[in-house]
Amino acid sequence: MLDAEDGIAALELLTHISPDLIISDIMMPRMDGYAFRKELLKRETNQFIPFIFLTAKDQKADILKGMQYNADAYISKPFDPQVLVAKVGAILRKYARFNELIRFDALTKVFNRQTLESNLRGELNRVRRYEQKTTILMVDLDSFKSLNDTYGHDFGDSVLKRVAHRFKEKLRDIDFVGRVGGEEFIIVMPNTDKEAGLFVANRIREGVQNLSFEHPEVRVTFSGGVASAPEDAQEMERLIKKADMALYRAKENGRNRIFTA
Repeated sequence: MLDAEDGIAALELLTHISPDLIISDIMMPRMDGYAFRKELLKRETNQFIPFIFLTAKDQKADILKGMQYNADAYISKPFDPQVLVAKVGAILRKYARFNELIRFDALTKVFNRQTLESNLRGELNRVRRYEQKTTILMVDLDSFKSLNDTYGHDFGDSVLKRVAHRFKEKLRDIDFVGRVGGEEFIIVMPNTDKEAGLFVANRIREGVQNLSFEHPEVRVTFSGGVASAPEDAQEMERLIKKADMALYRAKENGRNRIFTA
């Protein structure tokens, strides 16, 4: 747990960290709790952090004003510690579920497109700032429409879930994957050059190819395109476009293979 003496100090602290919860007094020097909360609501990166007012101001007008700033709870002093702990737990559980819904693909439980792109932008900022390398793999499952038509969408959904799980099994903790289309995924490998990224991509491809399903005759494969920053591009949209072009060439050349940009 980190402390700040007032709202200004807290805002400075929040440029370096992203806490799970903020508990703020209202009566503080330099910047009071209301002004602090108002500033938080202006910041895209801070506005959705769970927030509690904990204060000696206990009049009805104070409570109503606090709730107008979208506080998740308003607790007056003196307070029962057990009640505070219970409220904090309830709020954190609610936000954990909320974050799961807005950040992850409901079917495959990997990142959704918005989260994937947000995290990829962050990685590319690090590439530019610290002269690092990052490689992405764009994946498209081969003949997936035919599989859906033959065995039904429920089976197709089970394939997507199994494939996404296999992706995560083959990746490091710092790597991440997102679903960006029906049967399209992007895998991001930080601190990885193109040669190493291609090696990992083929390892993942072989892992997916070896999956078995309830229909023994089904073999799932994918085609992929690899692109690296800063070698191929430094901007996210262009890097994804380069990987997509390589993926298209892999499809044209027989599928179940990976090409590089």
